[in-house]
Amino acid sequence: MPNTKAQPDKTELDRFHAWLATEDPISIATHVHVDADAAFSAALLCLLKPKAALVFVPADAVIEDQRTLAVDLLNGPRAVKGLKVGSAFGLLVHGLKGIDAPVYKALKRWASQLNKTDSGKGCHDPVVLAELVSAWRYSGLDDAACVQRAKELIHGKIRAARSNAKQKHQAKNIKINDGVAVLTGDVRIRKEHLFARGAKVIVRESECGHCLLLSKSMLKRGVTLQTLAPLFEPRGWFVHPDGFLACYGSVKAPRDHKKSGFKLGELVLLVTTWLNSIEQAAPSQTL
Repeated sequence: MPNTKAQPDKTELDRFHAWLATEDPISIATHVHVDADAAFSAALLCLLKPKAALVFVPADAVIEDQRTLAVDLLNGPRAVKGLKVGSAFGLLVHGLKGIDAPVYKALKRWASQLNKTDSGKGCHDPVVLAELVSAWRYSGLDDAACVQRAKELIHGKIRAARSNAKQKHQAKNIKINDGVAVLTGDVRIRKEHLFARGAKVIVRESECGHCLLLSKSMLKRGVTLQTLAPLFEPRGWFVHPDGFLACYGSVKAPRDHKKSGFKLGELVLLVTTWLNSIEQAAPSQTL
């Protein structure tokens, strides 16, 4: 089956890659009264090349300086507009695919969104980047400030993606015994990574308190931590009505785990015994 996904203009991709390889001093140009494509394209380039100068020019400007990349501009030999994919930002992100895969993966959904909105197509994402830029504009921010806000978002998005990749790798080293994974101290691993490895319950002990998390696969089987509420709630624990969470303290309301009524080993034994009783009563078909 042929690949029908729009491919970026090779000339523009080569122009972008050549600019990335150019030593400082270099510069970035985009149009005045930035829209989302201009703001996020310029912001991404500023993060990739922190020493690059940023200038704002009229949208019909022709940039010829070989050390300048003109993003979201249409005219001249230095322009990168990304018409074939839908946006300049989409082209830049695509261009990072073989250079910095984690950054590409972090930003590809935003790129897909801008490919739509910058081409006048509808978008049903919960947060639309174009609306953010419009809100910044109405709050009184100028072009430079809009680009700075976009830089902050992209920077945070990339850091979150790198952290998630690191946690996914760390999750491989967490032992899962009888469906129970135990996290202690300052270990931070997303629950999805442990559930994907077969954990049914995650037991956490940290400076924020104690916490139990139940996997979606168990919830779908009708299993709920509400079953254990009579043991936990008299000790001051919160058990979520939907049964996926039981905690004594949290990052939003830290508590001393030593006052939870359970030692870590006791919690692990309790949860393990509970899970084993469930499996003996109704064995899972996909354990």
